[in-house]
Amino acid sequence: MYKIVHKVQFSENVFRFDIEAPLIAKSRKAGNFVIVRVDKNSERMPLTIADANMKEGTITLVVQRVGLSSTKLCDKMEGETIADIVGPLGNPTHIENFGTVICAGGGVGVAPMLPIIKALKNAGNRVLSVLAGRNKDLIIMENEVRASSDETIIMTDDGSYGEKGVVTVGIEKLINQEHIDKVFAIGPPIMMKFCCLLTKKYNIPTDVSLNTIMVDGTGMCGACRLTIGGKTKFVCIDGPEFDGFQVDWDEMFKRMGTFKAAEKDEMEHYQDHLLLVENQETSIGTDVVMDVSPTDDSIEILTDRNSEWRQTLRKSLKPKERTAIRRVSMPELDPAYRATTRLEEVNRGLTKEMAMTEAKRCLDCAKPTCVEGCPVNINIPSFIKNIERGQFLAAAKVLKNTSALPAVCGRVCPQEKQCESKCIHLKMNEEAVAIGYLERFAADFERESGQAVIPEISKRNGVKVAVVGSGPAGLSFAGDMAKRGFDVYVFEALHEIGGVLKYGIPEFRLPNRIVDVEIENLRKLGVHFQTDIIVGKTISVKELEDKGFRGIFVGSGAGLPNFMNIPGENALNIMSSNEYLTRVNLMDAANPRTDTPINLGKKVVVVGGGNTAMDSCRTAKRLGADVTLVYRRSEVEMPARLEEVKHAKEEGIKFMTLHNPKEYLADENGAVKAVILDIMELGTPDASGRCRPESTGQTVTIGCDQVIVAVGVSPNPLVPQSIEGLELGRKNTIVVSEDMRSSRENIYAGGDIVRGGATVILAMGDGRRAAASMAKALETA
Repeated sequence: MYKIVHKVQFSENVFRFDIEAPLIAKSRKAGNFVIVRVDKNSERMPLTIADANMKEGTITLVVQRVGLSSTKLCDKMEGETIADIVGPLGNPTHIENFGTVICAGGGVGVAPMLPIIKALKNAGNRVLSVLAGRNKDLIIMENEVRASSDETIIMTDDGSYGEKGVVTVGIEKLINQEHIDKVFAIGPPIMMKFCCLLTKKYNIPTDVSLNTIMVDGTGMCGACRLTIGGKTKFVCIDGPEFDGFQVDWDEMFKRMGTFKAAEKDEMEHYQDHLLLVENQETSIGTDVVMDVSPTDDSIEILTDRNSEWRQTLRKSLKPKERTAIRRVSMPELDPAYRATTRLEEVNRGLTKEMAMTEAKRCLDCAKPTCVEGCPVNINIPSFIKNIERGQFLAAAKVLKNTSALPAVCGRVCPQEKQCESKCIHLKMNEEAVAIGYLERFAADFERESGQAVIPEISKRNGVKVAVVGSGPAGLSFAGDMAKRGFDVYVFEALHEIGGVLKYGIPEFRLPNRIVDVEIENLRKLGVHFQTDIIVGKTISVKELEDKGFRGIFVGSGAGLPNFMNIPGENALNIMSSNEYLTRVNLMDAANPRTDTPINLGKKVVVVGGGNTAMDSCRTAKRLGADVTLVYRRSEVEMPARLEEVKHAKEEGIKFMTLHNPKEYLADENGAVKAVILDIMELGTPDASGRCRPESTGQTVTIGCDQVIVAVGVSPNPLVPQSIEGLELGRKNTIVVSEDMRSSRENIYAGGDIVRGGATVILAMGDGRRAAASMAKALETA
C-alpha cells in the first residue's frame, strides 16, 4: 500500500498528491510516469510524475477528475492508501543544452512539464514557459514553473488571467520575440497537435509527451501502440516522448476514444464500483478422504523402484493386464453450458477410482522414457505408483520434490508432446498413460486435503538471490533455490504474483485460486515476493548487488506482443491477445463491478493457431461473441494442444484455416468492420519443419467488430537492456550457456526471455537448470 501524505486541491477537479513511494522517488527522472491502481477493483492508470522528494521518499502526482479511476483517486484523502504504484516507467526526457527552449503546458500537462523545465534549466538552457488553461482556476503550479524559468507567459481562453488566447498564441509570441532552438509541449492531444502545426511552420523541433491507453505499462499488452513516423511504436517502451512532427495525431485521437462508451457507462454506475467484490471460492469436488493411512516414508523410499512396496505392486498385475486397461477420459463440463461461463474449469478432474485405475496402466519401466520427455525431470513412475497404492499425499511429495507447480503443470503442460509422447504404450500401439491427468489429481488432492506437503529444505545458508519476474521460470527457480537453503526474493512488475499464469491463461483452464495455492506453498518454503517492482527501473541490478544479492535470475518473460504490420492494424478494437487476456483475466474487466473497461465484440476474429489463440477465442465465446479463428496453415500444423482445439470446436468456434489477414477495414469512427483474408496453400517446409504457407492470390472478406491478434510475442527489452554488459541475442533475448548463465557471471536467465517463446514446463525446466547451476557456483565460491 502507498500512503497519501499530502493532498492539495488546485481547482474543482484537479488535485495534487504527494505519495510515499521511496524506491520510485529515488530512481525517477524527468519524463517518467507510473501506473497507479487505486484499489483491488481499479484499472491500471498511467500518470506522469510531476516531482519527487528523495528525502521524504515521496512522489508528486497531479490528477484531473475525468473518469472512473481518476475520480476514485481524487476522492482519496490524506492518510489513506493506494493499492499499487509501479514505476518509474517510460524513457526519461532527453536533456541537453539546446540553447533557448519553450516549454508549453496545457492544463494538468503543466505537472509533467515541471520536472522537464527544472532539468532543462539545470542543463544551462534559457527556458521560456507558457502555461495555458481555459480559465484562471485551471492554471496550476505557476510559482514552481516561474522559479525555474527565465520567462513565463500565462494564457487563458477566457482572459480571466494572464493574456487571453490559446497556448499557441503564447508560443508564437515567444518565437517572434527571439530565436528558439527547441519546443516541448505537454497537454491534451489536440493542444499538442496544434503546437506542432505551429512550430513546424517555423521549423523548430518539437517534442511531445503522449499519455495513451495502457493496461500494464511495461510493453506487455500493446494497447498503447501508435503510428510514429509511419511505424508502429509502443508508447510505454519507445516513449512516452516523441518527435511531434512524426505523430499520427488523427489515429491517436481515435485510439484515445476506444473505451469512451464503456467509460461513460462506468461513470453512470460509479457507486456500484465503490462496492468490493467478494471472491467466491468453491471446491473442485475432490474426495479428500484417503482409503489408506498416509505414509511418512522418506523421498528416497517413495522413489526407490526396488523398495518392497514397489515390487509388490508390480507383481500384483501382469503387464498384459495393465496394457489391457483403457485410458481414462477426463470428465468435462457440457460444451453448451461451459461456453457461457468463464470462471468454471472445463476439466473437472479424476475421481480417486479413476486415478488409481489409470495408474495401474503404468508399467513402471526400469528405464522410464517418459522422464526423458519431462523438462523438469519429474520421477513420473514413482508418483504414479504411489497413486496406484492409494498414497496420494506421497504422490504429491514425489511431484513437489522436483516441480514447484504440479497443479499448474497438470493442467496446462502439453504432456502429449513431452512426457506422454515417450510413453512405452505408444510403441505397443496403445494410448499413453494419462500422466498429466494423474499429476493434476495428486496435486489437487493434496491441496483439498488441507495436509500441505512441504519438501525437505536444506539448512539456511544466508546467501541472498533475486528473481526477476514471477512467471513459471522464476517460480521454479525460486522453489529449487529455497529448498537448497538460499534466501530467495522474487520481484514482480505487476500487482499480482504469477506472471503469464495469471494474466495469460483463463480461469476455465487454470483457476487463479490454484495458482495462488502454489504460490503460498513457495512462501512456506521461505520465498519472499514483492510486487510493483521493475528491476532496471524501480531498482537497478547494481543496487541489488549492493544490497547483498549474490545471484540474479531473470525470468521476465516475452511480454512484447507481435503484430503483422498490415494496413489498418491500428484500427480501434484490434488488440493483442496479451491485452485482451490481461483485461479479462488479470483485471477482470468483464465483471461489471470492476473498473477496467473492455469492448465486448459481437463478431470476433482471432488470428493465430497456438494455445493463446485458443484461450482468446474461447474467452470471447464466453463473453457472448460469434467467434472465428483464422490460421494461415492447416489444422495439422496448429501448435495448440489437441485438447484445446477439441474444446474450442465443441464450444462452437468456427475455424478458417489456410487463411491469413491481409488488410483491416475500418468504419467512419475508426473501428474495425471487416478483414480481408488471403487464401493460403501449403508449400515446402520451413525452418520449423512445418509446410510454409503461401498466398494463392485469392482473397475473401469477412465482417467483424473486434480482432484479437495472437501471432506470438517477443522478449520485452525493458529488463535486458537495463543490465550493463549483458550479451543479447535475436530480438533482445538474453544469451545463456547450457547451464543458463549469461555473459554476466552472477546473472542467469530462462524461459521466454531466453527462448523467445516457450511453454510453461520448458520455462520451469530452465528455472531448475539455472538453480542447480547457480547453487553450485555460489556454494563453491
